[in-house]
Amino acid sequence: MSSPDLQGARVWVTGAAGFVGANLCRALLASGAAVHAVVRPGGARDRLAGLAGELRILELDLCDRLRLAAALRGRPPDVVCNAAAQNVRRQIAPLHEVVANNYLATACLLEALDGLDGVRLVHLASFLEYGPGDRPHRETDPLRPTSPRGATKAGAALLVAQQARAGAVDAVVLRIFSVYGPWEPDRRLVPRAIRAALDGTELPLTRPGLRRDYVFVGDVAEACVRAAQVDGLGGEVVNIGSGVQTTNEALVDEVGRVSGRVVQTAVGAHPAHGTDTACCVADISRAREQLGWSPRHALVDGLARTVDWMRGRP
Repeated sequence: MSSPDLQGARVWVTGAAGFVGANLCRALLASGAAVHAVVRPGGARDRLAGLAGELRILELDLCDRLRLAAALRGRPPDVVCNAAAQNVRRQIAPLHEVVANNYLATACLLEALDGLDGVRLVHLASFLEYGPGDRPHRETDPLRPTSPRGATKAGAALLVAQQARAGAVDAVVLRIFSVYGPWEPDRRLVPRAIRAALDGTELPLTRPGLRRDYVFVGDVAEACVRAAQVDGLGGEVVNIGSGVQTTNEALVDEVGRVSGRVVQTAVGAHPAHGTDTACCVADISRAREQLGWSPRHALVDGLARTVDWMRGRP
């Protein structure tokens, strides 16, 4: 079922300076892979601090088709993990920028990989592609995204799957749910809740009842490593989540328990996002069957690790 391990394999990680990408680089290095971290020219690299001697950094804009193709020919990878996406901090980015970063960049990557033999593409997609639902999301569900990010990520995932079915690339699509853990952007709920607990500040919170499927970033990285090794997926889409949904207020309560602090909240003071919903959870049965993967960290365990990590940061 599986190809040889990644010891010595050349693995490209696009979006390597991002939250998931940086954690994935660390997991791949631990697996023995030779990691090539693809970063946006001029972009921040804080999350890759301390790894300079262990990985090779490639400054490359994925939409620069000629440079991308030349770089792939010059350093042909065994695996490409595509974690590149629109920066979540840029909530009001122009639509053409979101399309370029989420869709066109993936199209350019697929074009450059066409003709390279023996390369596995692990494409990281998003649960935002599904849109609202009233039961666990399955990979066969129709895609009804409610945001430009969700729509462009859906287009990219469909393109990867189509190219795989056409035989142009050996690929698997991992549809990732709400990731949290070390190096998560500070403006998101988990790091904000932990910082409020540690600092004793008040946390503005959404109205009660909004839910998400929170999955620890270490488990997501492990799923990517497994997807890089398992053969015969042929463009398969696989949900990567915890299989459990949690309200925002329950998440904050759990942060309080694992940190040993009471988190003061102002319920309803934070507006809901357009993508927020009362039901959001992954059906992860395909991940168990196809990848032999299931999350190793319950929410309490992942939050405890994240709290410990944040305690050591300014």
